[in-house]
Amino acid sequence: MADLPSSEPLPANAPQPIFNPAGTTTFLFLADPQQWRSDDGNYRKDSCSDLNAALNALDVGTINAVFFGGDMCQTGGDHDALDQLIRSPPTYHGGSELVKSRALYQTGFDVNQDVTLLKYDPKYFGLGNHDIQTEFTPDIGWFKGRWSGDVSEPHNYWRYQMWNFVSQMHTGYEKALNTPGTDAVYPIDWQNIDTNAGKGSFDYRDHSFNYVIDLGPVDVFQLHRYGGDSDGGRQSGLGWLQTKLTDRGPLRPIIIVQHYLFDETTDNGGITPTWSDQQRDALLSILSPYNIIGFFVGHNHGIGPMPAWIPVPTQNPTRSVPQFRPGCAFNQNVALVQVSPSKMDVLYGTAADKIVHWSTSASFPVAFPNQIWQRNGDWNDSYFGTLKSIYADTRRVRCPAGKVIISCGLKRTSKPDPDNRLTWTLVVANRDGSEQQYIDVSGPAGTNSFPDKDGLSKFFFDLVPVTCPPGSIVSGVFFWKKQGNRVAPGLVVRDVASGEEKEITNTAFGGFYPSKDGSEHIYADTNMVARPLAGNPGVSALMQMAGVAFVQKGDNRVALKVLYCDQP
Repeated sequence: MADLPSSEPLPANAPQPIFNPAGTTTFLFLADPQQWRSDDGNYRKDSCSDLNAALNALDVGTINAVFFGGDMCQTGGDHDALDQLIRSPPTYHGGSELVKSRALYQTGFDVNQDVTLLKYDPKYFGLGNHDIQTEFTPDIGWFKGRWSGDVSEPHNYWRYQMWNFVSQMHTGYEKALNTPGTDAVYPIDWQNIDTNAGKGSFDYRDHSFNYVIDLGPVDVFQLHRYGGDSDGGRQSGLGWLQTKLTDRGPLRPIIIVQHYLFDETTDNGGITPTWSDQQRDALLSILSPYNIIGFFVGHNHGIGPMPAWIPVPTQNPTRSVPQFRPGCAFNQNVALVQVSPSKMDVLYGTAADKIVHWSTSASFPVAFPNQIWQRNGDWNDSYFGTLKSIYADTRRVRCPAGKVIISCGLKRTSKPDPDNRLTWTLVVANRDGSEQQYIDVSGPAGTNSFPDKDGLSKFFFDLVPVTCPPGSIVSGVFFWKKQGNRVAPGLVVRDVASGEEKEITNTAFGGFYPSKDGSEHIYADTNMVARPLAGNPGVSALMQMAGVAFVQKGDNRVALKVLYCDQP
């Protein structure tokens, strides 16, 4: 791992740092500190304290964040009667278990537990099955504090307490009624956490509390117990997750943190009794179009493989994502992770005598650094239509071997071809941009078009992007008919190692344009979409086309957006 400058912890209430996407980031991953009220001799508290002392002494440069993979507590945090009698929800301490955990990890927590605080901030907390279980709860409900008698069902006490903890850490509260306002200890912008807009919420039924942290070259998503968990009336968060992934684009490097593993199964056919194969596959189907570079999990206290490979089904074809399970924190296990635009390094370590001993390490490539979606915003006469009498040409427009695509656009075919077809035009060049040439459709027109009659008047343009898989380059483009009445883009890609070519499409269901009545009154924008100019931030001189999608332009034009990035 790279040598980086030394680090001091951020003060409590510090804003979330802003990281450089072209830089390097380093974080710690801990799972299952699992502080226990019945801990014999305080073994777990003392063990985690000794691990903190060992981590505080690391000489690895800047540690930018700490992420937790669930089970902060053994039994929902335990119960403190003073929370019910004199404190309001935003200032609840929690029971003995949660107090131990907060003393170990929350900077500025004022309860003396005679432990070593982990010095690195910000810290980002996640919950596991032990945190939100419904067993062993007190006989009274969790007092929400909004009005007299506003009390939860007793069996949900742990859920409310631990979601209240997450809100204290990451959102704070607005002042309302008799509830004092509080600031978040490790604030997350409300747009990046699934909670009430502009304020926190301690009611676990309102939101999923999933969140995403931008660490520069990578986004880290915290999904708590598992992505899609809706037990006990909790919102699943899958819609929020889909929206955030779409916002960040299909090739933004993503790390998923959650409590449950993706690979181990139980006798009942599920991964755990409360996390089924079907629930896992539903999450993977949402993740599959995106550039997931790693899963970090807990739950199983033993040290897992480096890594376990998780098949993630995609349309073209199945790929595998590494899963990392460093083992439980109360046995002094930890993972150290460093991500740059081109690779991810992961180390497993176990502390003894307040020294971390690194046991296993591996390096993993990060596909597609420096991704930039380009659009052409010019308003000029470069368009044609309407498309009611235009057909979609399905012939492939191909890039010659040895060249790369540096600009892409839509055009209308001309004679001797039928001049009523929508097709592609490309600008190809050497990687350095020299020897540029236009490439248009070639070969007999024949019946390579759709629909059979009436043009595209009743057709819609599919807005789901199609992107090149890692290890390949785009060597061609084409149109295809999707779901009966949609025009969708496809790619021809060439594997860099083998030279083998294949066609890539995205069959996922998504948005379309226009919203109704087809394309009878829609025009095709023919402005070329070129790769970004070298020399600007994050832009190299060697970018080439890596994906494409249709977009709406103004009130009545369909246009392209094109993904450019550094590739092999």
